[in-house]
Amino acid sequence: MTDASRAAKRQRLGILSGAIMALGASLSFAAARAGILGGLLPVDLIFARFIVAGLIMLPVLLRFGMRDLAGIGWRRGLILTALGGALFALLQTGGYGYAPLAHGAVIAPSTVTIVSTIGAALFLHERLSRNHLIGAAVVLGGIVLIGWDGLVQPAGERAWLGDLLFFTSSILWACFTLLLRHWRVPALRATAVVSVLSCAISTPAYLLWAGSAHLAALPLATLAFQGLIQGGLQGAITMVAYGQAVALLGVSRAVLFPAIVPAMSVLVGIPIVGEIPSLLQIGGLTLVTLGLLTTVGMFRRLGLR
Repeated sequence: MTDASRAAKRQRLGILSGAIMALGASLSFAAARAGILGGLLPVDLIFARFIVAGLIMLPVLLRFGMRDLAGIGWRRGLILTALGGALFALLQTGGYGYAPLAHGAVIAPSTVTIVSTIGAALFLHERLSRNHLIGAAVVLGGIVLIGWDGLVQPAGERAWLGDLLFFTSSILWACFTLLLRHWRVPALRATAVVSVLSCAISTPAYLLWAGSAHLAALPLATLAFQGLIQGGLQGAITMVAYGQAVALLGVSRAVLFPAIVPAMSVLVGIPIVGEIPSLLQIGGLTLVTLGLLTTVGMFRRLGLR
């Protein structure tokens, strides 16, 4: 196998991993919204997410070694957990308690994309091609269109707090992404460490805060469903896929996949929460798709053929 064919295979696997991440995140986002509309609190979702993800990934962590956290080390493991674990998930989910969903659709992915792209160029010395810069600009334009309706509507006096939570969570995730690449941490090991440590931290904190009476009052079937989606899909499968995309594609290209989550959520939300996208959202979805295809060089390859 030639170097060119190996590189092409890595790119295909990276794109597939990124697509799995985007689809999984979109499904979990729609499920979380349905859960909140059904009466669950953001902390209930975080509890369900990490107790399931932690139990799934515990055997993996034990297999790689608990003493040195799967070879990552306690210092790096704790840093990655602080950036991409329960705190990040709580800030991201909690933002929707104050600001409209459209605010998060604009602020979160655009912040991750911009900060990670700039960080990859400055600190990791990743080369940004013309296609990548054009594609990133088109993706960001599509994100703005998706959330425009929500941004121009009255959002309440405390919407700024939700926006701040979205922004802060996105900074944490961007730093998590950059460190994954910088430290060359394998995706499966990173996911195991973050999931297990987040479970160990968030579960007792939730039980102390909520109490047994609150937990017993929650609908068991709804909580179990959220655990499977938020923990199994989002906390395990999606995290591994995203780490793999970062390793195979680099930060500057991998972060385009979180950027398409709002667009995919628009489509996924139709059957799950019954929301029909507006014309602006459809236009944004189209732009995001075109931007991603431009970034990965799809049009250039089709032109060569």
